[in-house]
Amino acid sequence: MQSAQHHYAEQAYMGIQEVKNSHADLVNEYGQLCHRFPSLVLTNGLRLAYIFFAKKAVLSKEAKPNAYRLYLAHMKEALQMDTWEKGLGLENRHGKVLSGTSSQTSYLYLSRNALNASVWFKRYAEAILKVEQRNDRSDSEGQV
Repeated sequence: MQSAQHHYAEQAYMGIQEVKNSHADLVNEYGQLCHRFPSLVLTNGLRLAYIFFAKKAVLSKEAKPNAYRLYLAHMKEALQMDTWEKGLGLENRHGKVLSGTSSQTSYLYLSRNALNASVWFKRYAEAILKVEQRNDRSDSEGQV
């Protein structure tokens, strides 16, 4: 049986390789998201970090994947969730979006796991994609 860290490392590696091999045009943006996601979770919480990334993923008018959409999909796989909405307790059994009904314990557990998984995405972004963290933000990137 593999550890959770091993699973996160494996999933992050597969996600990073997918971006490197199939979405070369998104390498820099995806790498920056790998650096930004953990700090967004620590600063604003996992729900708000997810909502921010999801909004950016939807804003893309193109049918092809954008970096936000890919990152959320890869993180969802790493966390072994059916959907983000169910994992974060944002959806009831009828599929309607709610305002965060998961228990505090499960939310904190998921947040900790998301941070643990995001460390691997960040490491591989630096090692494989060769993307270093930037401190400058353009106005179009927005803030939470």
